Amino acid sequence: MRLEKANAMEREPGNSRVLAPTWGYALVWYHGFIRNEADPLFGKLDFLKRHGLVSTGVGLTEITEMDDARRERIGDVLAKQGLRLTPRIGFDYLHADRATRERETERIAEQLRRWLPLTRGEIVTTSMNAGHRFDRVMPLEDKLERLQRALAPLAAVCRELGAPLCVENHGDYYVADLVRLCQQTEALYLYLDTGNTYLIGERPLPAFELAAPFTIGSHFKDHRVAPRPDARPLHFEIGGAALGDGDVPLRECYELLIRHAPLPDKLVLELEMICPDDMEPEQCLERSLRFVRSLGSEAV
Repeated sequence: MRLEKANAMEREPGNSRVLAPTWGYALVWYHGFIRNEADPLFGKLDFLKRHGLVSTGVGLTEITEMDDARRERIGDVLAKQGLRLTPRIGFDYLHADRATRERETERIAEQLRRWLPLTRGEIVTTSMNAGHRFDRVMPLEDKLERLQRALAPLAAVCRELGAPLCVENHGDYYVADLVRLCQQTEALYLYLDTGNTYLIGERPLPAFELAAPFTIGSHFKDHRVAPRPDARPLHFEIGGAALGDGDVPLRECYELLIRHAPLPDKLVLELEMICPDDMEPEQCLERSLRFVRSLGSEAV
């Protein structure tokens, strides 16, 4: 069965498990994936429909800056074909003073109120936009405090609009850091990138166990990894993989996300596929979709 059937399944009221997460595709957009090169966003929506997927991400600024006619066409396609765009927002949370935070929050709130219904987005995503935990710009505690002050008003706006805000682990901070931020910020959730745990030296499964009760969205991604003690500087090699072929425990992750979803009616899983050098992107996509369909009744 195609993924669109899973996306259309009715969710049981009051059930703590998500019966049918919304499946989408985030990236990478390899040559040939987008057939409408004149308008890549329409091409991405066409890709979703061809493969039984529902959602992809879009910058809220991109929607805001479109001409009216194009934006109206996008809205028509989304509504008629049952597709969704997941808005991304953000500004320099770390360095913004109070006046800047208030101005940026009002700008984003106005744009969301105006255009979120058109996108049909179930959630809103953001990144930390705060360097990384090892950059020594300021102590981690101070960073998290500043982020909390900046994100709390945005999280309140998103909750009011019915599309909760979630922050992504971008290979910049530990999942544990983001969980602390979510615990300290009412109505803020986690957007879990399953592959980025390796990027910052985390063990994936313990990170997923910690993340699951806060996670409402994901870049669902796999990697093949290998230590490189022979290289200078020493590093951990992180390569591409079709989903299910790599070293990220995606099957266990999926079960954790389904079992512990904090908002059972909102779980958006968007594939992020980094094709290995020895595989064609179309073959990698086929293998990845086959793996997703193998995850069980919730995903087929």
